[in-house]
Amino acid sequence: MVLADWIFIGGIILSLILGSLFGFGHVLKFLTGGIVGIVISLFVCYTFGGLILDIPFVHTMLTSLASKWAHIEWLTKIHLEIIIYYVVLFFVITILRIIIVKLFTLVVESDVLVLKIINKAGGALLFTAVALLIMLLVFQIISWIGGDTSFNFLQKLAGSSVVKPIFEHNPLLKLVEMVKFAK
Repeated sequence: MVLADWIFIGGIILSLILGSLFGFGHVLKFLTGGIVGIVISLFVCYTFGGLILDIPFVHTMLTSLASKWAHIEWLTKIHLEIIIYYVVLFFVITILRIIIVKLFTLVVESDVLVLKIINKAGGALLFTAVALLIMLLVFQIISWIGGDTSFNFLQKLAGSSVVKPIFEHNPLLKLVEMVKFAK
Protein backbone atom coordinates (compact mmCIF):
# COMPACT_ATOMS: atom_id res chain seq x y z
CA MET A 1 0.00 0.00 0.00
CA VAL A 2 1.19 3.49 -0.84
CA LEU A 3 0.74 6.79 0.97
CA ALA A 4 -2.48 7.58 -0.94
CA ASP A 5 -4.06 4.37 0.34
CA TRP A 6 -3.09 5.15 3.94
CA ILE A 7 -4.48 8.70 3.59
CA PHE A 8 -7.71 7.25 2.17
CA ILE A 9 -8.06 4.75 5.04
CA GLY A 10 -7.24 7.46 7.58
CA GLY A 11 -9.85 9.73 5.95
CA ILE A 12 -12.48 7.00 6.18
CA ILE A 13 -11.68 6.38 9.86
CA LEU A 14 -11.72 10.12 10.60
CA SER A 15 -15.05 10.50 8.77
CA LEU A 16 -16.57 7.64 10.74
CA ILE A 17 -15.38 9.14 14.04
CA LEU A 18 -16.53 12.68 13.23
CA GLY A 19 -19.88 11.42 11.93
CA SER A 20 -20.51 9.41 15.07
CA LEU A 21 -19.52 12.36 17.27
CA PHE A 22 -21.87 14.72 15.45
CA GLY A 23 -24.68 12.18 15.04
CA PHE A 24 -27.08 11.71 12.16
CA GLY A 25 -29.32 14.58 13.22
CA HIS A 26 -26.57 17.20 13.23
CA VAL A 27 -25.01 15.94 9.99
CA LEU A 28 -28.43 15.95 8.32
CA LYS A 29 -29.17 19.48 9.57
CA PHE A 30 -25.81 20.65 8.27
CA LEU A 31 -26.27 19.00 4.87
CA THR A 32 -29.80 20.28 4.33
CA GLY A 33 -29.21 23.82 5.54
CA GLY A 34 -27.70 26.82 3.82
CA ILE A 35 -26.76 26.69 0.17
CA VAL A 36 -26.98 22.90 0.06
CA GLY A 37 -30.57 23.10 1.28
CA ILE A 38 -31.37 25.58 -1.48
CA VAL A 39 -29.78 23.26 -4.05
CA ILE A 40 -31.84 20.35 -2.67
CA SER A 41 -35.04 22.40 -2.95
CA LEU A 42 -34.16 23.45 -6.52
CA PHE A 43 -33.41 19.84 -7.46
CA VAL A 44 -36.74 18.64 -6.05
CA CYS A 45 -38.57 21.44 -7.88
CA TYR A 46 -36.82 20.53 -11.12
CA THR A 47 -37.44 16.82 -10.64
CA PHE A 48 -41.10 16.91 -9.61
CA GLY A 49 -42.27 20.28 -10.96
CA GLY A 50 -43.28 18.86 -14.32
CA LEU A 51 -45.19 15.99 -12.71
CA ILE A 52 -47.11 18.38 -10.48
CA LEU A 53 -47.94 20.55 -13.49
CA ASP A 54 -49.78 17.59 -15.03
CA ILE A 55 -52.21 17.40 -12.11
CA PRO A 56 -55.55 18.65 -13.54
CA PHE A 57 -56.24 21.00 -10.61
CA VAL A 58 -52.83 22.69 -10.96
CA HIS A 59 -53.09 22.90 -14.74
CA THR A 60 -56.55 24.49 -14.52
CA MET A 61 -55.39 26.96 -11.88
CA LEU A 62 -52.38 28.04 -13.97
CA THR A 63 -54.51 28.39 -17.11
CA SER A 64 -56.93 30.58 -15.17
CA LEU A 65 -54.05 32.64 -13.82
CA ALA A 66 -52.55 33.10 -17.30
CA SER A 67 -55.89 34.38 -18.61
CA LYS A 68 -55.60 37.36 -16.23
CA TRP A 69 -52.77 38.87 -18.33
CA ALA A 70 -53.52 37.26 -21.70
CA HIS A 71 -53.90 40.74 -23.20
CA ILE A 72 -50.27 41.64 -22.28
CA GLU A 73 -48.13 39.98 -24.93
CA TRP A 74 -44.75 39.96 -23.18
CA LEU A 75 -46.19 38.38 -20.01
CA THR A 76 -47.77 35.67 -22.15
CA LYS A 77 -44.45 35.07 -23.97
CA ILE A 78 -42.47 34.56 -20.77
CA HIS A 79 -45.21 32.35 -19.29
CA LEU A 80 -45.44 34.31 -16.06
CA GLU A 81 -47.80 31.69 -14.61
CA ILE A 82 -45.05 29.05 -14.84
CA ILE A 83 -42.55 31.39 -13.18
CA ILE A 84 -45.02 32.06 -10.36
CA TYR A 85 -45.71 28.32 -10.09
CA TYR A 86 -42.03 27.44 -9.67
CA VAL A 87 -41.40 30.25 -7.16
CA VAL A 88 -44.34 29.07 -5.05
CA LEU A 89 -43.26 25.44 -5.45
CA PHE A 90 -39.73 26.34 -4.33
CA PHE A 91 -41.02 27.96 -1.13
CA VAL A 92 -43.39 25.06 -0.42
CA ILE A 93 -40.61 22.50 -0.96
CA THR A 94 -38.22 24.53 1.21
CA ILE A 95 -40.74 24.72 4.06
CA LEU A 96 -41.49 20.99 3.76
CA ARG A 97 -37.75 20.17 3.72
CA ILE A 98 -37.20 22.20 6.90
CA ILE A 99 -40.18 20.61 8.67
CA ILE A 100 -39.20 17.06 7.65
CA VAL A 101 -35.59 17.55 8.77
CA LYS A 102 -36.67 19.07 12.10
CA LEU A 103 -39.12 16.23 12.79
CA PHE A 104 -36.62 13.58 11.75
CA THR A 105 -33.84 15.05 13.88
CA LEU A 106 -36.18 15.31 16.86
CA VAL A 107 -36.81 11.59 16.59
CA VAL A 108 -33.22 10.43 16.10
CA GLU A 109 -31.84 12.83 18.71
CA SER A 110 -34.28 11.77 21.41
CA ASP A 111 -33.01 10.41 24.72
CA VAL A 112 -33.77 6.75 23.98
CA LEU A 113 -30.78 4.40 23.99
CA VAL A 114 -31.69 2.60 20.75
CA LEU A 115 -32.22 5.92 18.96
CA LYS A 116 -28.92 7.25 20.34
CA ILE A 117 -27.14 4.26 18.82
CA ILE A 118 -28.98 4.70 15.53
CA ASN A 119 -28.12 8.42 15.60
CA LYS A 120 -24.40 7.76 16.13
CA ALA A 121 -24.20 4.96 13.55
CA GLY A 122 -26.28 6.89 11.03
CA GLY A 123 -24.12 9.97 11.54
CA ALA A 124 -20.96 7.95 10.92
CA LEU A 125 -22.40 6.44 7.73
CA LEU A 126 -23.87 9.68 6.38
CA PHE A 127 -20.73 11.74 7.09
CA THR A 128 -18.54 9.07 5.48
CA ALA A 129 -20.83 8.78 2.45
CA VAL A 130 -20.67 12.55 1.92
CA ALA A 131 -16.86 12.51 2.31
CA LEU A 132 -16.63 9.73 -0.30
CA LEU A 133 -18.96 11.60 -2.64
CA ILE A 134 -16.78 14.72 -2.36
CA MET A 135 -13.71 12.60 -3.13
CA LEU A 136 -15.44 11.16 -6.21
CA LEU A 137 -16.37 14.66 -7.36
CA VAL A 138 -12.74 15.80 -7.00
CA PHE A 139 -11.61 12.74 -8.95
CA GLN A 140 -14.21 13.52 -11.62
CA ILE A 141 -12.93 17.09 -11.96
CA ILE A 142 -9.32 15.88 -12.23
CA SER A 143 -10.39 13.41 -14.89
CA TRP A 144 -12.29 16.11 -16.82
CA ILE A 145 -9.28 18.44 -16.70
CA GLY A 146 -7.23 15.61 -18.18
CA GLY A 147 -3.84 16.21 -19.74
CA ASP A 148 -0.86 16.64 -17.45
CA THR A 149 -3.04 17.11 -14.37
CA SER A 150 -4.71 13.72 -14.73
CA PHE A 151 -1.48 12.02 -15.84
CA ASN A 152 0.51 13.43 -12.89
CA PHE A 153 -2.24 12.45 -10.45
CA LEU A 154 -2.24 8.89 -11.79
CA GLN A 155 1.56 8.80 -11.48
CA LYS A 156 1.25 9.74 -7.79
CA LEU A 157 -1.19 6.84 -7.37
CA ALA A 158 1.21 4.29 -8.88
CA GLY A 159 1.16 1.15 -6.76
CA SER A 160 -2.10 2.09 -5.06
CA SER A 161 -4.44 -0.82 -4.57
CA VAL A 162 -7.34 1.25 -3.21
CA VAL A 163 -7.37 4.82 -4.50
CA LYS A 164 -6.13 4.22 -8.07
CA PRO A 165 -8.95 1.76 -8.94
CA ILE A 166 -11.48 4.23 -7.50
CA PHE A 167 -10.02 7.02 -9.65
CA GLU A 168 -9.90 4.86 -12.78
CA HIS A 169 -13.40 3.44 -12.32
CA ASN A 170 -15.16 6.46 -10.81
CA PRO A 171 -18.91 5.67 -10.80
CA LEU A 172 -19.72 9.36 -11.30
CA LEU A 173 -17.88 9.32 -14.64
CA LYS A 174 -19.86 6.24 -15.64
CA LEU A 175 -23.06 8.12 -14.80
CA VAL A 176 -22.02 11.04 -17.03
CA GLU A 177 -21.17 8.63 -19.87
CA MET A 178 -24.58 6.95 -19.53
CA VAL A 179 -26.33 10.33 -19.76
CA LYS A 180 -24.24 11.37 -22.77
CA PHE A 181 -25.02 8.16 -24.67
CA ALA A 182 -28.71 8.33 -23.77
CA LYS A 183 -29.10 11.48 -25.86
